[in-house]
Amino acid sequence: MKFTFKPAVEAQRTIIHKWLAQDYIREWIHGIGLQSTITGLKLFLEYQAEGKGLERDTDITQHWVGYDGEHPFVYLLTSNVIKNEDDDDDYAQYCDPEGLAITLDMFIVDPNYVGQGFGAQIIREFLTQHFSDVSEVLIDPEQRNTRAVHVYQKAGFKIIGEFIAPWHPVPHYIMKLKMNDLINKK
Repeated sequence: MKFTFKPAVEAQRTIIHKWLAQDYIREWIHGIGLQSTITGLKLFLEYQAEGKGLERDTDITQHWVGYDGEHPFVYLLTSNVIKNEDDDDDYAQYCDPEGLAITLDMFIVDPNYVGQGFGAQIIREFLTQHFSDVSEVLIDPEQRNTRAVHVYQKAGFKIIGEFIAPWHPVPHYIMKLKMNDLINKK
């Protein structure tokens, strides 16, 4: 494996905000989605400060930084899909009733790594290092983000639906990866 991934820490808050302010990232995350991500980062850092880990049953979005050696170059977010009748998790409808499921968002934040063919590798390494116990992974790119859709398909995701996102009312795909497919492919 080439890359490593660690939960974001308080000392990285400012740099994460700068990463999210880059034009090529703001094209895909802005408005309500951006504000939700920044608020989610704050909550995650507070959650960690309380000594809590990366439990599979929390509804706190988990924020990660990926490294090439010691160099941070990718920012990832994961959320547990809560599959019970007391919760209205929109993603649960796309999941099998059994097994753990997560959502994933990924931003290559160092422009020198964009377009270099690392996207699928990053996803595979991240998921196998930290989420080999989940059954399914969902991702929801904008339909017009053809580069991201291509990378996700290359990593093994399949388009299983379409929706209009409340945080950005344009067409999005819902894509799913079965972790067994990813693990057995290695």
